[in-house]
Amino acid sequence: MEKMPKKNPDIIWKNVRGETVLLNPESGKYYGLNKVGCAFWEKVDGTSSISDIAALLLEEFSVEKEILLKDLEDLLKTLTENNLITID
Repeated sequence: MEKMPKKNPDIIWKNVRGETVLLNPESGKYYGLNKVGCAFWEKVDGTSSISDIAALLLEEFSVEKEILLKDLEDLLKTLTENNLITID
């Protein structure tokens, strides 16, 4: 079974000039996402798997698959540790 990321519904987020800013009202902390992180966040809909989203990102950005997957792994770790997303 593929892993499905889901946004924490309590997170407040806004795209500002190509960067996404996330606020976790529970912790009061802000998080900034770069262009790739922003594109990932926008594609997390609770029905797309991590590999589906990775495939879309590979089409969108000219980056090597291994680099993208490593960056996504780091991003997912940060997002889950800070209760911004859950992975089912």
